[in-house]
Amino acid sequence: MPLTITHAKRERFNYNGATYHITTRCNNKENLIKSDIDFKRYRFIMEKSKEKYGFLLYDYVIMNNHVHSIIQLASTLNISIIMHSINRWYSRWYNEHYKRKGHFWEDRFYGELIKDDIQLSAVMRYIELNPVRAGLCSNPIEWKHSGAKFYLNGEKDKLIDVPEVYISLGETNNSRQEAYSHIFPFNLANLTRLE
Repeated sequence: MPLTITHAKRERFNYNGATYHITTRCNNKENLIKSDIDFKRYRFIMEKSKEKYGFLLYDYVIMNNHVHSIIQLASTLNISIIMHSINRWYSRWYNEHYKRKGHFWEDRFYGELIKDDIQLSAVMRYIELNPVRAGLCSNPIEWKHSGAKFYLNGEKDKLIDVPEVYISLGETNNSRQEAYSHIFPFNLANLTRLE
């Protein structure tokens, strides 16, 4: 039976295999993640956190003012502990690096439990299209700070742990990429997570 914890009136389920769509926003929605070193440092912290806590990272998008990630717990470790560590580590580095004071993150984080493979696929598509909806690129593979380059173009990304739902799309990497590319809609204006 899963262990349920409550934080700020939001239920979080922590059990081996729980998968979350996590969103963390910069304070006041400011574009604080700007330079290449900012993006690289966040990736480095995510990589080290994976080593420390043993979670799986199915997908991610690092934007200028927020980060999306899809995390599967590999133990009963609390998702709040993982996110507190990542957010604290990054904000401490950022404030020291830029000689800045004050809050970096707007709130702790938002976590949505992903219940099945259909929802997982929809959320992966939703977060990878974030840079397109924001007008930062015209195709998800053009945004180098996300898992889209791996899933759509086969470019190596050591952060990514490939979910079974992606593997089931085809027998080869090329057939998986082709099938996955058809998940992306032409009408981006109406995109929601569960379309």
